[in-house]
Amino acid sequence: MAEGDLGQGKLLYQTLIDAARQSGIAGITVLRTAVGYGQSYRSISVDWMMELAPQMIMVLIAIDQLEAIARYIPRVQALVEYGLAVKEPVTVVHHAPVLSDKLAQPTQQFTPFTDQENPMTDFERLTIYVGESEQWQGKPVHLALVEEARRHRLVGATVVRGMTGYGRHSHERIMFLGIIELSSDLPMVITIIDQTDKIEQFLPLVQNMVGGGIVVRDAINVVHRTPVK
Repeated sequence: MAEGDLGQGKLLYQTLIDAARQSGIAGITVLRTAVGYGQSYRSISVDWMMELAPQMIMVLIAIDQLEAIARYIPRVQALVEYGLAVKEPVTVVHHAPVLSDKLAQPTQQFTPFTDQENPMTDFERLTIYVGESEQWQGKPVHLALVEEARRHRLVGATVVRGMTGYGRHSHERIMFLGIIELSSDLPMVITIIDQTDKIEQFLPLVQNMVGGGIVVRDAINVVHRTPVK
């Protein structure tokens, strides 16, 4: 889903936030990617180019109990024409006390879509953590990974820039966004999703490109995706 996409008369991500509240989701987080492409926007969008800024990929994360998520998925499927939705189990080790208020009571009931009942399970996700200054063949490795993912025709790839952090090559000091002398190697998180066989083929290249980071691979359930044309 791109930042400028519309839904029900407003920005689509805002409509999805409203739908989350109506579905009883306790909270939702919205991330704006720094680099990315998807099935509807095959050109790579980068946040430092003004003409491409409205096409930046938006990532929404909702965590709640199974019943609330089940109510929300049909809304996502109905609203998102171009995008990808993934459902996966998580282990919550701490959360704020649950308050008894109207948020926990959805205002409407929605009929689940078939895709929710039969999620696509032959998909995997690569999550790659690198430093912003890390290079591969003369360009930032996070940008090179997105370009290579598109060249290999993977479904999509996104990059989120961390606000602060440290890693293998910057362990002696913590980087901070906004402090010029410490913002040259902020953590970058690249996410690539596709079917297992395509991830398997792409992984050796990732391992070759990522010299100073870490790569995580996990299976996911896709409950909604843009039809392949």
